[in-house]
Amino acid sequence: MQTPNSQRIDVPVWVAQMSAPLMFGIAFCFLICQATLVVLWIDVPQFTESAKAFLLEQPKEFRVEADKLLSNTSIDRQLQTLVVGITLALWPLVIAESIFHWLTRSWRKSERKFQYFSILFCLCPSLRLCARSPEMDYRIWLPGIGWRHPNKRLRRRLERRFSLPMFMIALMILPVLLIEYFLKAEVIAHPSLRVAIHVSTGIIWFAFAFEFIILVAVAQKKFEYCKTHWLDIVIILIPLFSFLRTMQVMRASQISKMARVYRLRATAVRALRALILLEFFQRVANRDTAVRIDRMERQLEDVELQAKILRRRIGFLRNVLRQEKAAKDKTQTNQKVSDQTTISTQTSEPE
Repeated sequence: MQTPNSQRIDVPVWVAQMSAPLMFGIAFCFLICQATLVVLWIDVPQFTESAKAFLLEQPKEFRVEADKLLSNTSIDRQLQTLVVGITLALWPLVIAESIFHWLTRSWRKSERKFQYFSILFCLCPSLRLCARSPEMDYRIWLPGIGWRHPNKRLRRRLERRFSLPMFMIALMILPVLLIEYFLKAEVIAHPSLRVAIHVSTGIIWFAFAFEFIILVAVAQKKFEYCKTHWLDIVIILIPLFSFLRTMQVMRASQISKMARVYRLRATAVRALRALILLEFFQRVANRDTAVRIDRMERQLEDVELQAKILRRRIGFLRNVLRQEKAAKDKTQTNQKVSDQTTISTQTSEPE
């Protein structure tokens, strides 16, 4: 019969287990919203300004038609309203989880850093991806993998999974640059092509941010990982710093400083794409080495598996050998006892 104490549920553990997929999804959606706002607030205005400068050199007929296409920003405003609304709806859920952790988790010095992490998640909910859970023995939750301890093995596994997708996403920047700079008239005339370029830029930024957050969460030495992957940090933060600077300028003067706003945005986008190109070439240079390491690691896993199978077989055969030897010894012992009994019987019979 179970006692009341044995039926008691550990509420923080239960909440951690049930909320992990939900909170991962919320952080994932928040990061998508951030990538969309990077495009709407940085990439779209920069392209519009660049297109207007390009149209000054074009015939008047094409200029008038293109101005109509560029001035149609109703879809951008609607999308911005939707994304901001989703962001504001998701934000309180992360704050509520942080408040729950502040009330239920220990404030001991050894666990105080997790309370500080909760404050960081409130400021930027996308950082909530793969947060460690003290309730689950300091493990992290990943879709398709479940709860895992962050270690070198998990990091190598994730790096292998990210390798090819990130290589292909970094490769996207080349056609984006070629189309935007050499087919600018076609891009201006075809809104669908312009949307494709902006979507590609958002996907590239999202992919770099998502990979970095996941891998830095798994890394045991986070500061060392950040120093090694400083280029990813710059790629992620350039749009944010540019936006903050442009907001300061617009507060100073909404009209007279607008040209400076667009220059800041254009500089940020050019720097962002240059850094992505640099990252792409670094990935190309390191890809062969990474592939060789990945191949050797798989070979090592196969060898270790074969060694484990051989050890089991050797152990099984040794057990069989011991059992056969024990049975043989027992037979010999029984034979000796039987012989001694026979001799004793013969000697005890009267002549």
